[in-house]
Amino acid sequence: MGVVYAGIGTCPLYVFSSFTLNEPTEEDYLSIFSIVFWTFTSISLIKYCFIILKLDDQGEGGTFALYSVLCKHVNISRYGRTPKKTTILQTKKGSVQDRTIHFMERNNTIQIFLFALTMMGACMVIGDGIITPAISVLSAVDGLRNASSALNQSSIVIITSVLLIALFLLQRFGTRRVGFLFSPIVVTWFVTTAAIGVYNVIVHNPTIFKALSPHYIVRFFMRRGTEGWRALAGTVLCITSSEAIYADLGHFTRLSMQVGFISLAYPSNILTYAGQAAYLTKHLDNENVFYNFIPKPVYWPMFAVATLAAIVASQCLISACFSLVKQSVALDLFPKVRLIHTSENHEGQIYSPEVNYFLMTLCVLVVLGLRSVDNLGHAYGVAVIMVMFITTCFATIAMVTVWNVWLPWAVLFFVVYASVEGVYISAVMSKIPQGGWLPFLVAVFIGLIMYTWVYGREKHHAYEKENRVREQDLQTLLNASVKRVPGVCIFYCDFDDEIPPLMRHYLRNIRSFHKVVVFTTVTYCKVPKVPHSERFKFSNFDGYPGLFRCTALYGYAEERSLRWRTFFEGLVDNLKLQMQFAIFESSRRSSDGLPASRASSEDVDTREEQAGTSAQNDQYLGPLQDMESLQRAITERPVLVIGRTRLITTTSGLGNWLRKSFLDIIYRFLYSNSTSVAASLKLSIPPANLMEISMLYEV
Repeated sequence: MGVVYAGIGTCPLYVFSSFTLNEPTEEDYLSIFSIVFWTFTSISLIKYCFIILKLDDQGEGGTFALYSVLCKHVNISRYGRTPKKTTILQTKKGSVQDRTIHFMERNNTIQIFLFALTMMGACMVIGDGIITPAISVLSAVDGLRNASSALNQSSIVIITSVLLIALFLLQRFGTRRVGFLFSPIVVTWFVTTAAIGVYNVIVHNPTIFKALSPHYIVRFFMRRGTEGWRALAGTVLCITSSEAIYADLGHFTRLSMQVGFISLAYPSNILTYAGQAAYLTKHLDNENVFYNFIPKPVYWPMFAVATLAAIVASQCLISACFSLVKQSVALDLFPKVRLIHTSENHEGQIYSPEVNYFLMTLCVLVVLGLRSVDNLGHAYGVAVIMVMFITTCFATIAMVTVWNVWLPWAVLFFVVYASVEGVYISAVMSKIPQGGWLPFLVAVFIGLIMYTWVYGREKHHAYEKENRVREQDLQTLLNASVKRVPGVCIFYCDFDDEIPPLMRHYLRNIRSFHKVVVFTTVTYCKVPKVPHSERFKFSNFDGYPGLFRCTALYGYAEERSLRWRTFFEGLVDNLKLQMQFAIFESSRRSSDGLPASRASSEDVDTREEQAGTSAQNDQYLGPLQDMESLQRAITERPVLVIGRTRLITTTSGLGNWLRKSFLDIIYRFLYSNSTSVAASLKLSIPPANLMEISMLYEV
């Protein structure tokens, strides 16, 4: 209630005030109520609450989750770290499901188009997420002008800006604490608005529910024509936070969200809309209708509740934006930003300082720039209805390919919702010149960042894959001219399955190598905390003493700003345990060879002489040599090696100017300012223990 449904619950603040009709009649408002009821019921209740919420990706919702579900069942993954196909569907050869899957897997154009739709949908949710807090709070605070003529519009704008800043500053306390604080406000809002709605129905028009007959909608468009079509740009606001319900799925369970919507959010909104429509059938002026339909004795208490509820309503889209950014970072489709998990029970409850302050800045600028509810109403809802259409397309594909739904049902779902949403899209497009361009502008800006990051990372990964150091290349690199020096070197790598070309660059120029080198990667898991005993996973390079791979595992709720001393000591301790286990296993397998006590009493030089005389002894003494090398190495100063790579374009000509702009300017800025594990280690390590290697990647 405090995080998800405040957004959709405060829509009555502005829905009936957001359209203009020339000389409206009682039947017009009956028709508008009918449109609102059936739109809200069909899209928010049936589509999202009962259908779309089932399409989660390990508990996560949103545009990226939908795309991820498809990638796991159909081989369409192309960019970033989007999941590869992990589930083999049992399809009947020649069936619609089988033909659809094969068509999507063979058609590159379809794959690129679906990925582009995913990115566009995510960008538009963020774009509308900036408008939602602005219009919700401004609509509530605007009630002050109804009660006091001394307040002008500038005062309303300043009060709104202060409240928005306070809301964004609260985000650092986390979804759980914020929700605990907000939920009593939202529940109070739902109960009181529903009660006032019932009061207005009884007093003004007890027969208002006859408008639930769809024939009122048909007669409205026959009577109003183009004017009625334009009015849809206002009625669409009743569903503007529906997509955020799905995007917020990672914060809570599906069942809790369904129960909350069906038991309180849905009936309360319907009763409130009914009360407003009943009031308007007797008072035909729809300006500031929410505050006008409130009985005078409870005006100020309701103003206080409305203001608090509007502040809380902003939380819905803010949480959705956090979830979308988290998913895009995990898929390597967005620059790495700091993500703080605020709950040990729910992985999806996160907070990002950079995203939070970005949203806060733009939100306040929007309020200061547009200044009125009318102007914000023109900008609101344009992007989200397009995201709903994208969700309909993806859900239809999932019905056919993943769920194997009977084709007529899938077609019916697409035709119904694509038609309704298509009509709404055509209506909201008329608002673009009056302010609807704003969420599109924000979406284009976010899309530019994502596209540049994806393009740069693709070039980055392609270069590293083509020039990576293979195990068979190590023999050539580790030749006699490379000196092995005492000490431990932690060589940080982005990926755990390859040695980056920085290693070749390092050896060719430094011409020395530590006795113990650990190629280390940090990975985050879908558990709150990883036990210390399971933190580090090691493997060695056969035939190359002193070389190890290490994957450091961390839970999503653990602090991501790693401390160098704690990290290094934990790694060495676990490496020792790994070696002791290897010595034990080697001793057990070599039970017919020399006794372990004899081998361990010899010095290292004697062991090395014995190693050349017997294959069995070589297998047994190898782990002992590694242990001895490690014991000597940790007495020296350890070194952390971090790579600093930069992409440069070597081609020239006018046709490559745009490419150079993306890679040499925008991507370089994003890459150098993104948050990473290596950066957090670098901040905590003494300068004497740090070595940064720069390398240019020519692409």
